[in-house]
Amino acid sequence: MSNREQEQDTALQQVRCIECLAKVQVRKSAWEQTSVQWTDDALDLCRERPARATGNLPRDQFVGCETLRAAVRDETVQGHLKLADRAAAS
Repeated sequence: MSNREQEQDTALQQVRCIECLAKVQVRKSAWEQTSVQWTDDALDLCRERPARATGNLPRDQFVGCETLRAAVRDETVQGHLKLADRAAAS
């Protein structure tokens, strides 16, 4: 495995929503920047995600889940979610 692949593997960390238990992959590049990769299963489980298109936000353009954001914030503050830069340096 190349160094680049190791960095990418280390950078993605699983976070579970405390409400619906959906699991997503999170990459925390900096305290101010978080990338979330949703799986189809997580999208189906999320209670805050619209079940069908409403207004100008079709089903495929989900903007996020406040409960999951809180879970990511809590994991970061508690030190369970590492910043990608630090994870790659270890």
